[in-house]
Amino acid sequence: MHWWKRLIFSIISLLWGYLSLDYLYYAFSRLVNAKGKAEYYTPENDGLFQLLGFGMFLLWFFITAGYFFIIKKASAQIDLIEEDYKTGKQKFKKKWTDIVLQAAFIITGIILRWGYVVYIYLPKA
Repeated sequence: MHWWKRLIFSIISLLWGYLSLDYLYYAFSRLVNAKGKAEYYTPENDGLFQLLGFGMFLLWFFITAGYFFIIKKASAQIDLIEEDYKTGKQKFKKKWTDIVLQAAFIITGIILRWGYVVYIYLPKA
C-alpha cells in the first residue's frame, strides 16, 4: 500500500475509533435499558429500544467489517508462498499487516476518546 493511502486510512481509523466510543455507549445504554428504573419496564416500549440497541451494535460491526474489507482490497495483493520442508507442499500465507495496523489505530482512537472523557470532560462536569 502506498504511504498516502496508509495515511488516509490511519486518519479515518483514528476518527472512527474516536467517534465509535460515544456511539457504542449509546447503543449499550439502549440495549440494557439504562434510561429508567427496572420496575417501570414494559416490553412493548422498552423492548423496542433494546432491539434498537442490538441493531446499532450489529450496524457498527457491519460497518467495521466493510471498512476492513476495503482496506484489504486497497492493500497489496501479494501473498507469501512457503514450502513445508517435511511434506514439500506449498502453503499460502496472507499478509495482515495493514488490517492489524488500522485495527490498532481504531483502538487508539477509542482510548484517546476515553482519556478525553475521563480526564478532561468529567472533572469539569
